[in-house]
Amino acid sequence: MKKIIFIVSILFSVAAFAQKDAKAKNILDLATQKYTEAGGIDAYFSMNIKDTKAKVTHSFDGKIQMKGNKFYFSTPENAVWFDGDTQWAYLKNNEEVNVTKPGEEETQMMNPAAIFELYKKGCKYKYNGEKKDIKSRLVYEVELSPENKKGEIQKLQIQFNKTDYMPVMFQIFYKNNLQNVIYINTYKTKQILPDNTFVFDKKKYPDAEIIDLR
Repeated sequence: MKKIIFIVSILFSVAAFAQKDAKAKNILDLATQKYTEAGGIDAYFSMNIKDTKAKVTHSFDGKIQMKGNKFYFSTPENAVWFDGDTQWAYLKNNEEVNVTKPGEEETQMMNPAAIFELYKKGCKYKYNGEKKDIKSRLVYEVELSPENKKGEIQKLQIQFNKTDYMPVMFQIFYKNNLQNVIYINTYKTKQILPDNTFVFDKKKYPDAEIIDLR
């Protein structure tokens, strides 16, 4: 479950990161500013989970809505609501909802918006250049590497739309030969998203078993 939400998580050799790249920082700063100004965001994404050793790929599509540090996303198997404090993770096949209060570290791993704070502490970064993404959009690519080498993530590559600096691709490289690639297919900003968008509504899932892990 957490590996899927790592998207979603945002979600993070030595010579290449000897110093932090000024161009990369400028792009990340602008992306942070644009995200703050974007208000509510509606987006549809595709995700590929690759096991490079076993040569296996699992793909699915999903929807995500974000506002500030709140988010909701849905995939064919799961749905997650986070209101900035409490998280509800719904397993569709099991009709089960796990309720938690994630700590700061777990929130950073699971909240897509965390990327806009993560690079400011605990990460090295570099600019990989201007490219075209799979939809032929012009993008800037930035690579982040965690300074703490004890975690699961080796590095994270992000592509930002050159037009508005919104992220349109995340590629996460793990130590265990796994890679997660998330493509943001379409997105809309300035959406009106009430706060209850990010709260689990029991009335809509009357058969769900709620497991409170707080």
